Amino acid sequence: MTLEARIAFIVFFFAVWLFAGLLAWAAVAVLRRGRGALLALPLGLGAAAAAGVLVPVLGARDAAGFAASVLTATAGGILGSLAGVRFAERIHLTEPPPDGSLAPEREHADLKN
Repeated sequence: MTLEARIAFIVFFFAVWLFAGLLAWAAVAVLRRGRGALLALPLGLGAAAAAGVLVPVLGARDAAGFAASVLTATAGGILGSLAGVRFAERIHLTEPPPDGSLAPEREHADLKN
């Protein structure tokens, strides 16, 4: 295999792992309603790439190893995105979700009239 083919092969793997991490980040962003999602994006993608690389480094270099690396990249993307959201909350970059049980006072005033 030529050097160019090896590089293309590695770029393909990283593209798949990053896409799996992007899907995981999108799921976390939707579930969290976007709170802290922007900060979580690079952490989620980095964790997905790191988790994806971990599988072939540990020795699984066949088709089953590729499938396992995609699954671990997805799990790494979820964990990295959740860590990014928690970090954004920790540094008070996001506001807590509004409490639906506490209605504004003006809504109660309309009911009295």
